[in-house]
This record gives sequence, C-alpha cells and structure tokens, in this order.
Amino acid sequence: MAGSIIASFKALLLAQMQAASSLNGIQISYGDPGEAMRRESIFLGDVDSSTQTPESFSTGARRRVEDFTVEVMLAIQSKPTPQAAEARALVLVNAVEQILVDSPQLGGSIAALQFCEVEGMSMTTNQADQPNCVCTIRIHAKARLA
Repeated sequence: MAGSIIASFKALLLAQMQAASSLNGIQISYGDPGEAMRRESIFLGDVDSSTQTPESFSTGARRRVEDFTVEVMLAIQSKPTPQAAEARALVLVNAVEQILVDSPQLGGSIAALQFCEVEGMSMTTNQADQPNCVCTIRIHAKARLA
C-alpha cells in the first residue's frame, strides 16, 4: 500500500511551474530561498491536512483516499507601489492557476492523483522602503492510494 503522494506531487508541481512559459524569468524553488530570494519569487510552502480515508470494496480489497493542501508562495518586491506589486502578484497567481486548469492531474505521471485545484488564496501587502506583496495559493489535491 502506498504511503503518500505528497513528495511526488510537490516535485511534479515544481517541474510544471518551472516548465511554464508564462513563468519564465521567475525564481521558482522547492522551498523558501531565504536570503537568496529574488525580486520575483515562487516557492512551495507548507502541506496541510493530509487525511487518508479508507475505502472498502465488496471484494474485500481496500484502498485509501488522500486529501491534502500544498501552499505555493509568491513574493513580489519588484514594483514601485503596493498596488503595482499586487497587480503583478495576481498575474503570477493566474499563471500558476492556469497550469492546474490545463492539467488537473499535472500530466498524469502520478497514477494515484485524481485532481488538484486552487482552493483559495491570501495576500499580504506592505508599503515600506520597497513595497512588497506576498500571496499564498492553497492547492488542494486528492489521490486514491492502492
């Protein structure tokens, strides 16, 4: 019985974002780049609520349904005003969401993955010496584990 697809899912999502022409020139990384963060950056964040629900069949076979949410973080520090930073962040949010809309199974290379979709988003904008905007996209995924 498979344990979880979380690590495989995150790796595939990262590869899909890195391959997307709409995200060319954006720093895209598996985790928070910390001090190496560029002025426009996308990185994978926390995983939440990985629940596994058993399913039984009349034949006695069993499998599990895995539900989890992966955060995708977008950090924009490249614009002169908070409004411009938010507008740029939303362009990138839409580009990430389009990857999922175009391929809710991320190309099908994880057989257990049923679908993934944007579940929600939050945005924090600061007006400091350099205005910045951080968006957190929550991507919900569901898989049927053998």
